[in-house]
Amino acid sequence: MQRKIILIILIILIIIAIAIGVWFYFYKNNNTPKINNNNQDQEILKINPSELIVFEIKNDQISESQKEKAFDRFTTAKNIISENKEDYLSNNNYYAWLEIASVQKLIGDYDRAEQLWKWFTFAYSYNGISPSNLGDLYKSFIINKQESEKYYLIALERDKKDFQIYYGLYELYRYRFEDPEKALQTLYDGLENNPDNQNFISELISYLLFLDRKDQAEKLVDEFIKNHPDAFGLREMLK
Repeated sequence: MQRKIILIILIILIIIAIAIGVWFYFYKNNNTPKINNNNQDQEILKINPSELIVFEIKNDQISESQKEKAFDRFTTAKNIISENKEDYLSNNNYYAWLEIASVQKLIGDYDRAEQLWKWFTFAYSYNGISPSNLGDLYKSFIINKQESEKYYLIALERDKKDFQIYYGLYELYRYRFEDPEKALQTLYDGLENNPDNQNFISELISYLLFLDRKDQAEKLVDEFIKNHPDAFGLREMLK
């Protein structure tokens, strides 16, 4: 009887050890940068994020009040990261890193914001926020339409529900690439992945009308209303 009890205890311990091993494996794979062969990616992985925690105002247009609020936000985020400095990839630091980079963009320190968002994109390889922010940075501030497209597409690989990511990529194709077909396709993809989100259908109608494609807009509205009768107000956009 005693042997049976000992055997049962050993089995339980083995099961617990296996469970811990599986958890550690998935935790490690979900919280460490993904290493690729691309030289640019390798350079990104060399970034030391702690060296980027610097508050340096480079935008002379912001007010003193904005500077004070930005500094308070930065300091709060910095303190959170300091409390978890033994593990920079701790989930407790997730929003703090994003806040640091967002504040840096606000105060005009685009270079540090860019580097931090690049590191974050690989460090938290499941997130769509930082690649989307990079897409916006390259689209509107550090103009580089190829890099902007690259990071918007990474963001969409990770998050197919966020309207703002699709909208940012749509704007990139429309205004920077001046490619209406890609701009339209981005909105169509968004609608396909989010068939109940009226933001996509509204943008599509507006853009199709701008392109003088009213027939396509009318057809799109008819198809949408079939499945969303309450959206009949969309017809007003066609007038």
